[in-house]
Amino acid sequence: MISTRPRRTLSDIKTHSGRVKGDHQTHRDYFQVGALELERCRRAKEREAAAARIAAINSRIAEIDQEKHWLLAGAAAVYASPEQPAASKKALGLRIKY
Repeated sequence: MISTRPRRTLSDIKTHSGRVKGDHQTHRDYFQVGALELERCRRAKEREAAAARIAAINSRIAEIDQEKHWLLAGAAAVYASPEQPAASKKALGLRIKY
């Protein structure tokens, strides 16, 4: 026997999706509050990581400034020292050693 009934499709499936009123559903509010708390936690951890990176960068900048100061102080001490006796001798022409 041949069926005269049309085949069922996706649009024939009955659901309750359109029947629920969207006035006020408290479970959606609680879900949104939970999602916001998770995002807040992630942002707080991100802020802590960024603060740690900034602190590391600041300490390295301080180390660089201190090392630069030491190098410049050493260079200034060399220029401020009196000339060595070998540098004060006059050259007597061209000297070549064989």
